[in-house]
Amino acid sequence: MTDTPSPLNPRVTLRVVIGFFIAFAASIAIASAAGAVITGVDVASYQHPGGAGINWGAVRSAGHSFAYVKATEGTSYTNPYFAGDWSGIANAGMFRGAYHYARPALPMSTAVDQARYFVSRTGSMTGGADLPGELDLEETGGLSQSDLAQWTRTFLSEVTLLTGKRPLVYTGRWFWSGNIGNYGADIGRDYILWTADYHCQRQDGSLFCDPNVDTYVPPVYGGWSSWTFWQNYSVGAVPGIIGNVDMNRFCCDLGALGALTGSGAGAGTPFGSLDAISITSESSATVSGWAIDPDTRESIPIHTYVDSANNWAVAGLPRSDVGAVFPGFGPNHGFSYAVPLGPDSRSICVYAINSGAGGNKLLGCKTIGLPPGPPIGFVDSVVAGDGTIRVSGWGLDPDTRAAIGVHVYVDSVGTPTFAANTRNDVAAAFSRYGANHGFDLTAPASAGAHNVCVYAINVGPGSHTTLRCQSVTVAGAPGGSPFGVLDNIVVQPGSATFNGWAIDPDTSAPVTMLVLVDGQWSTATAENPRADLAAPFPRSGINHGYSIPIWLSPGNHAMCIAALDVSGGQNGTILACRNFVVPSANPVGMIDSVTAVGNSIAVTGWAFDPNTNDPIFVHVYVNGASVGVLANGSRPDVGAVFGNGANHGYSTTVGRTGSGSQTVCVYGINVGPGNHQLLGCKTLP
Repeated sequence: MTDTPSPLNPRVTLRVVIGFFIAFAASIAIASAAGAVITGVDVASYQHPGGAGINWGAVRSAGHSFAYVKATEGTSYTNPYFAGDWSGIANAGMFRGAYHYARPALPMSTAVDQARYFVSRTGSMTGGADLPGELDLEETGGLSQSDLAQWTRTFLSEVTLLTGKRPLVYTGRWFWSGNIGNYGADIGRDYILWTADYHCQRQDGSLFCDPNVDTYVPPVYGGWSSWTFWQNYSVGAVPGIIGNVDMNRFCCDLGALGALTGSGAGAGTPFGSLDAISITSESSATVSGWAIDPDTRESIPIHTYVDSANNWAVAGLPRSDVGAVFPGFGPNHGFSYAVPLGPDSRSICVYAINSGAGGNKLLGCKTIGLPPGPPIGFVDSVVAGDGTIRVSGWGLDPDTRAAIGVHVYVDSVGTPTFAANTRNDVAAAFSRYGANHGFDLTAPASAGAHNVCVYAINVGPGSHTTLRCQSVTVAGAPGGSPFGVLDNIVVQPGSATFNGWAIDPDTSAPVTMLVLVDGQWSTATAENPRADLAAPFPRSGINHGYSIPIWLSPGNHAMCIAALDVSGGQNGTILACRNFVVPSANPVGMIDSVTAVGNSIAVTGWAFDPNTNDPIFVHVYVNGASVGVLANGSRPDVGAVFGNGANHGYSTTVGRTGSGSQTVCVYGINVGPGNHQLLGCKTLP
């Protein structure tokens, strides 16, 4: 069933071996089934001596119903007569199929490469007269039985993935038994057998019986329970074809042969990757990636829907990485183009547009605005002053870019304000909504304990959102308990520093602080100048700040900090209790989520290097293939815990690598002393 770019017919090797053994196996002949015999031929460039053509109409008139033509060999040879024979067979009214001559080799990726090269020349083979593709397996390439079985399995799986149809396997009993054996039992279960068995043909090619009337039926082997196609001799003389040609039988009737044609599940549908959707401005986004349709080597259209509005381009940009993975299709399958955004645009979806059999392929979607619903926000601080309570934070409603109302209740008394102050950190996290969503309100309050609740006021669908409720104590007459805040914990390799302020209403003198870390306590004095305390606490002065460093080993720690009373109040008011992590010199971070998005994988998390407050790079590996991304997204939660700034989040989308499960590993890339750090791995099916 093969040829090479030379005029010789190298399938002699398998043919000779089969003929030699079968000549001695006549005793196992089995009676053939009654009824008409469906016959066909398989051809290659060998059947075009001197460039001569094949008269497929004459082949059909001679009574033959199907023909297979060699398409490719390895990853560098295409039969120059394939296209002409492919159309000629169909025009003659015959069933047609294409085959690939295998060149097995290690690594296993060569099987994928050859499968993709094969389909790049044939298309998905889904026409009404198109039979499944075929793997012509006649060489081992020096592979062991188990490796050759796996190579075969990998090739067949990739062709199935690209065309939606399971290909046939052409082989011989003696070749299969000697070179794959029991390692291929599952292949026999899952794929159709085309067996080569020359019962009537001697080793020199001469016939000692008439294969057209002989009652011999070839035995099956491996994991197959029956054969579907049988190549019964190789010296056929067929009108319309010059020279000898391989002759074949089909197991069953024309209805069964026709049932093998047409499309399979997902046959011919494009495949590709949506690498990124980048919001470049309030009015524009850029989509980029690549897409291939197995039915053509030409570039295909890409349609991008912003809500319901369609924008399109052609995936024709050079992508050397795509060309390296799919060499048969070439590199010109990339796309990167801008699409307009409206002020209320909420989603972008990108489709690869089908050519030939199959359907359009959704490459991925991205939500560019928050879904409609209630407001969101965060209360940064609730600080009790001398007769006041100051509340600050941010809030926005996804139904509008305008500032929304915020109501602050001290006990049962509400004070309204608007979240309209500039907050660049909010703009960085929610670019579609702008920066004017901050609030800072000071409300009057009597001395003593109060319950403070902050509400973001809803606009459109949804309801008001409770952002925070907490108890605070407002300073008053002498005799009260100390109060204050823990602003942050700054962690570095080997230490943590606790920063904040504390005041005792009975005195303007500094307060003694008690710090408890992992059950071990130490004391310090809150005596550092804090100019921000002058306005809310004019009677107390400004020397009430603290910054308390404690040397600690790397790892998880728990702490509480308290202000000790001078007189008249509760001795030892706990200001805060927190859990925190002291890092080593290596980067620290976390994978928050790994989710499948079409043919891509979305990965989010955070990472930073304790040697710098600047963002660092993380490398995301999917089955060993890496993508680098800068961890510079806004993560105020990380900044609050570690005190080294908020811009340490990462979020990226990477393409799936190969078929089957996807192992995603993320590394923090070291800056300064230390080493790169594995942040974790997760596996998707």
